[in-house]
Amino acid sequence: MAKPNPRISKDRQLRPVARTARGTQRDDRRPRVVDLRLLRTLLRAPDLLDERAEPQPPASTLPLPGDDVPLSLDEIEAAFRDQAVTRLPWIRQAAAVLDARQTPMKAEEIETFLAGLTRHREKLGPRNGPGKSDLFLPGDGGRLTLSLAAPGLGAMRRAIRELSQPVLVQRAQRSSREAQRSEPEAQRTAPEQHRAVRRAELDAEAQRDAEIARASRRAVLRVVPSAAHPQAVALLDVGPRSIQTFIGRDAAELAGLLAGFDVIAGLHIRDALHALGFDADRCRVVDLGPPQESRRLDRGRTLQITPELVIAGTTRISRPLGEPERVARYLSEGDHQRLARRIESDVKALHAFYQYGVLHGSVRLRYGPLDEALATDWALPGDVSLHQQLKSAREKCAAVDLVIGAAPGWADPWSRARRVRVIDLSWPEVVLTRDEEGNVLPIGRDDIQAIRVAPDDAAQWAWNELRIPDEQP
Repeated sequence: MAKPNPRISKDRQLRPVARTARGTQRDDRRPRVVDLRLLRTLLRAPDLLDERAEPQPPASTLPLPGDDVPLSLDEIEAAFRDQAVTRLPWIRQAAAVLDARQTPMKAEEIETFLAGLTRHREKLGPRNGPGKSDLFLPGDGGRLTLSLAAPGLGAMRRAIRELSQPVLVQRAQRSSREAQRSEPEAQRTAPEQHRAVRRAELDAEAQRDAEIARASRRAVLRVVPSAAHPQAVALLDVGPRSIQTFIGRDAAELAGLLAGFDVIAGLHIRDALHALGFDADRCRVVDLGPPQESRRLDRGRTLQITPELVIAGTTRISRPLGEPERVARYLSEGDHQRLARRIESDVKALHAFYQYGVLHGSVRLRYGPLDEALATDWALPGDVSLHQQLKSAREKCAAVDLVIGAAPGWADPWSRARRVRVIDLSWPEVVLTRDEEGNVLPIGRDDIQAIRVAPDDAAQWAWNELRIPDEQP
């Protein structure tokens, strides 16, 4: 037989009993009920004996400026940076930028500036432009100036500060916590010395890499009709910017010339070098083919990524490569003059494409509304990137020449260059510059095709200093 359960047994001798404080016995079948609210309170309460528990600092607040105080660049950055401001009309967005910049700007320049801050906002269009708003005063060349007597100026400033205040308060609290947690100066001495030594080692290594990159000879090849069957080759020497063509039997002489180069770039370059009788492992080879073959679009469509599509989207050259049918006709008819001109034009486009990939570390895929960056690894360890050159120019307050839009021309690469000074690099997609006339020019980073420091003998030009906050980390 199973043993009786004492908690449900009717026999008093089997029931559990408990002795009270007076020494009497009582039935111990009472329910054991736990006050859950008391338990939660005890679990949440801090340990009063633990001296390591730190009290939470009170929520800090920042004083709000009056409506007569102009907006600052910090407030603009805090209100718009990666924020969703779709309910804020474009007119107020533009008025806020003009209020903080304190300089006339065109509507397109304001739109480019705002595009570098956030994508989730109302954009400039035919129905929401400056129009006849009393916040703007028209100026020369279509530039807009903020009207300080506009009735809606105070409301605009209040609306922007309502967006920026929570972000600025959060930054102030974070800075306060970091200051409290900072270690004494004596405890940081040894790690700082170690970091200083490490920085010196990295600087020496970077200098050696830069010297190797400058001394490396680079070539760009264009092989037709295919990499496996080269019948005509155009060789572009990047250093002296010279082009040689090899057609028919002359292509056999190319292997000896390629031995003097350290970097060779081209389409399907390994297959082409193997067909030319050159060992590709003797140097660094860079395949200029697309980093990926396809891209999934909406509605189940798939975009086939071809070299022509990526080269045209990156260099803004409408027809970067010759048509295969026309090249085949030139070969069959023996029209070597036209064939040479065609492959020379192709290798120039490949050279501009290669230079962009080295400068940016990526190339552009543009197809309709699609505009994306495809990462590349074409640069040598010592090649200076676009961001490094812009940052150096900003720190040294040096003028730079920028080629914007389409790829530089071959005869005079700097004929379309604009001479500017870099004044702000806080935004990842836009570079804020100022030209020789003192106008603020927001320039998209992806539109920069080439950059160089202005020659030393260039005429110095004056420009008004604009106070810009420190670069964001």
